[in-house]
Amino acid sequence: MLLAKHNTQVTRQRLVSRSWSWGPLNGTPITTSFYFGEDGLIKNYSHENEHSWLIEDGVLHIFNKSGALFWLFEIMFLGDDRLTLISRFQNNAPWQPFFCLSENAAAEPMEADEPAASGEAIRLVIWDLDDTFWEGTLAEGPVTPALEHISLVRTLNERGIINSICSKNDLAIARSILENLGIWEEFVFPEIAYAPKGAAIARIIENVQLRPETVLFIDDNIGNLNEAQYYTPKLNVAEPGIIATLLKDSRFTGKPDPQKTRLRHYKVLEQKAAEKSAASGDNLKFLRDSKIRISFHDDIEAEFPRIHDLVNRTNQLNFTKNRWPEDIDAARAVYHEEQKRNFVSYGGYVKVSDRYGHYGICGFYFVILDVCQHFLFSCRSMNMGVEQFVWNRLRRPEINILGEVISDLNIAVDWITVVPDADAAEGDDGTAHNLSICIRGACDMWMISNFLRTRAETKEELTFAWEGWEICSLPRIIALHEELQDSANQEIIKHLPGMPPNRFDSDIIAGTSDAYVLSFSQESFHGLYRSRTTGMILPMGHFSIGHMQAVKTDYTSVPYAEIEKNGIIGISAAQWAFFQQEFEFIGGFNEALFTADIEKVFSILAAHRKPVIIIGLNDSVGTDTAILDFFGIINRIVRPRAAHFGFHYLDCRDFVRGHDDLAPDGMFGGPHYARKIYAALSDAILHCLGWGG
Repeated sequence: MLLAKHNTQVTRQRLVSRSWSWGPLNGTPITTSFYFGEDGLIKNYSHENEHSWLIEDGVLHIFNKSGALFWLFEIMFLGDDRLTLISRFQNNAPWQPFFCLSENAAAEPMEADEPAASGEAIRLVIWDLDDTFWEGTLAEGPVTPALEHISLVRTLNERGIINSICSKNDLAIARSILENLGIWEEFVFPEIAYAPKGAAIARIIENVQLRPETVLFIDDNIGNLNEAQYYTPKLNVAEPGIIATLLKDSRFTGKPDPQKTRLRHYKVLEQKAAEKSAASGDNLKFLRDSKIRISFHDDIEAEFPRIHDLVNRTNQLNFTKNRWPEDIDAARAVYHEEQKRNFVSYGGYVKVSDRYGHYGICGFYFVILDVCQHFLFSCRSMNMGVEQFVWNRLRRPEINILGEVISDLNIAVDWITVVPDADAAEGDDGTAHNLSICIRGACDMWMISNFLRTRAETKEELTFAWEGWEICSLPRIIALHEELQDSANQEIIKHLPGMPPNRFDSDIIAGTSDAYVLSFSQESFHGLYRSRTTGMILPMGHFSIGHMQAVKTDYTSVPYAEIEKNGIIGISAAQWAFFQQEFEFIGGFNEALFTADIEKVFSILAAHRKPVIIIGLNDSVGTDTAILDFFGIINRIVRPRAAHFGFHYLDCRDFVRGHDDLAPDGMFGGPHYARKIYAALSDAILHCLGWGG
């Protein structure tokens, strides 16, 4: 049904009482938690083009940060009692897109740092004592408890709304009275002293780590209220007359918490703040003494409700703010689409604990092609260094930060320990955070490394591209180590293209890692070339030479004109001429050479007396029979030799049993697996090393 331009369906009350989905017409929503604040500002979504709003003649106007009109919602539809508003871009852009606001069914309960649909939900009430919480002035004589106020504090805590005190009184006397009333433990971070209230209230808000907009201060003295707002301008203040209406006020609806888990959480923060103060302001010492432990987990589906809540509710430590639909099944479908977007992606959630308590799931990340789709953390882990530690542990993937966050990721953190499960008792920490693992192989090992690097220190020796050359971590490269000590071979290498710095370096030679994990899925990628001078055999393969068929193309027969024609960089005419004169093509995969190389690599590894784990290849599940047959040859060569040297061998048939175990990336031939398989392989690797699994 098309509504008229001035239809009364578009009212201020309707806008502020619901959350909205915002995005291009017929496109994926940018956010599903778009709010209109009572103060005329956009909430829960930060962009320079959508900053403030007003309704004029029944039409919604949205303005940018400069105050210019950016959207004018003159087209309106009403269906299933949900309103949809549509606007064209207002600044005469040539593309003239349409964007829409779609009314969500209802506002959902929110995390502590999220704006409410109608104004701001109150998360903390700060009470004055004299003539506010109780009747009378303590310094002038006996006071009379207000039993309804005691009951109110308990009720607020059961709604997840915490309570504090700011009072000019003697702490020992006031505390004694509150303890006798059985209410002292219902308050957190009390500031009771003969001192100015403005600074005291600012300290309370800082300690509880909430925004002032979500805090209410009640006091019978107007001067105290004005002072508090002077120090904290966005603080809500009120006289005691508000107390009788609190439970009926929509800002105090809260979220059912009969066990008072939020109160317990803030009691932990209170204890931590006290010990931090006792550390004489040395925050670094305090953090180290806190014994912060985190664990990484990849069973996202099992914890999806909590992760869904984090994605849609967190703000202060949500760097990406890519929201999911409020409906959990729809959210799960969006997450699955994110997974399918690219094979080279991974994700997980983070648990946090310290010597003060366990905080549960506090973070979530999902990375596609080294760019964070999601990177967010709960306020429970605020100021602990968790987000910085996780970002560095993930090797600093790119983050396109949306909106404001209250954390700087570029801080070095060395006070956090990685454990198998942060929810476990402190004595069950394990030692994987000190374990260094060298991982060598193709893109399949890159995926395994994504899971391992969150639980151990990893050294990745993986396939990469360099000026179009595919630089693979083949056994041949290790086997050449001794030959490359010869000055004649060193001189040959200097004149060749496709040789990045440190091309022949490997920790397999250095032996500094605690364990080694190897796979051999890339043996068919290259042609082999033998030096006519020294007999040295090199693998070489380029993406753009010979139409990407390196094994079938003899590069010594490719004229330099084709190099120029294809615009290939990093190869001079002199280099190409030297390569063609110095080397002869001896074909692709050579079973005898590969076998000899494996023997040499395994002998070097065995001499280190370190754990070695070989990942077998999938030779049974998939549609590309040529790949499966080739992988069968590799397995036939590698497996018995791994057994001879006493290495661990993970048989792929124990993990990949059907097509559902292959990656949904259009390559169902067999080389790429579903993420669950890489997760299982990483667990098996840690189990072989005596940790986790």
